[in-house]
Amino acid sequence: MVGSLCKDRDIRSFLAGSAALILCLVLTGGFLLFRQMEDIKKVYLQQQAEAAGALLEAGVDPARAAKLLAGEISEEMAAQGRLLMRRAGYEETLAVYLMPVLRSLGGKWGAVYSVFGLTAIGLSVFLVFCLLQREHIRLKEMEENVRRFTEGNFDRRIAAEGEGDFALLSTAVNEMASSLNSHREAQMKAKEFLKDTISDISHQLKTPLAALFMYQDIIQQESVEEETVKKFAAKSVAALERMQTLVLNLLKIARLDADMIRFGSQEVKVRGLMEDIRSEFETRAQREGKEIILEGSQACYTVCDRDWMQEAVSNLVKNALDHTKEGGKIEISWEAVGTGTRIQVKDNGNGIHPEDMYAIFKRFYRSRFSNDGEGAGLGLPLAKAIVEGHEGTISVESALGEGALFTVFLPYKEVNR
Repeated sequence: MVGSLCKDRDIRSFLAGSAALILCLVLTGGFLLFRQMEDIKKVYLQQQAEAAGALLEAGVDPARAAKLLAGEISEEMAAQGRLLMRRAGYEETLAVYLMPVLRSLGGKWGAVYSVFGLTAIGLSVFLVFCLLQREHIRLKEMEENVRRFTEGNFDRRIAAEGEGDFALLSTAVNEMASSLNSHREAQMKAKEFLKDTISDISHQLKTPLAALFMYQDIIQQESVEEETVKKFAAKSVAALERMQTLVLNLLKIARLDADMIRFGSQEVKVRGLMEDIRSEFETRAQREGKEIILEGSQACYTVCDRDWMQEAVSNLVKNALDHTKEGGKIEISWEAVGTGTRIQVKDNGNGIHPEDMYAIFKRFYRSRFSNDGEGAGLGLPLAKAIVEGHEGTISVESALGEGALFTVFLPYKEVNR
């Protein structure tokens, strides 16, 4: 505790000042004691001189008187002297103030020591006051800053100078302010994101809803034309499927943002996972005249949440199909590398415009160079969120007109049992 206090600059200054004050008081006290002893010496010599005069007046030989004053007095003589003193009223029980010489001397030095003591007390109080005043100012500043923090003003900081408890407290208060400011900024971003998301959802749903109303109106007006009814019924189903995909993807992203998803970790045979994904898109690929090719080791395993990872890679394959012309190829490959597993989805489609390379993983991003009028811009952001939720990485390489290559890396980790 003392060591911690001694780290504070003000405490060190107070202790140094106290030590200097104590040293000054000791030296001053010693000087006053010396002066008091000088006065006592004068009184003693005066009394000795008076005694010597009395001896000489009584006819005592000067040499004999000098010896008596030097202390060559027998016990019998001392006893007779004490008896004489008692008869004159001078005893050990006699009050000091009844002795004129001592009363004068005591009054003088009593006043001196009183002034000395009051001065010492005053200086000590002044030092303590200065310290407490400084600490009060610092505490007041902290209180004002904390009050501002509670009001949402995080611009000011407390100067955390030196070391010690106050410096630690100042640092802690500043860290609290930074943390609160970060939370506030995060909340503002979340509100802004929610606002943008709602706006984007509204915009994305507006088109298929308007189409559904139009198709329904046509079906009602052309109820006798079977081919027309079938045609627009199919379009209604497609619009509903698009809306369903959009809503489901939004819900998935919202759950990921809210940290509501706990990814499992299990050993997954990569070949089996990729075959399931190819089977999912096989009908569409055949209908559009495209080919999905798998290439990778049968023995390759990775650790992930199988369902969510299938969702992520499926979105990459769907993106490849959306941007590949008839006769195109989508190659899905995988291999064990270093400390994890690498999965790649490659197509020979239109490729990605350089302007879009750093924005394709943003939500609702729609390239002005894209011919895909149906996409909502959620597939790639969802894939990225899932991969990163597995502590993995996702990247893309592309040359315009030569297709795109998406690479997913999943690190090895322990399996949850």
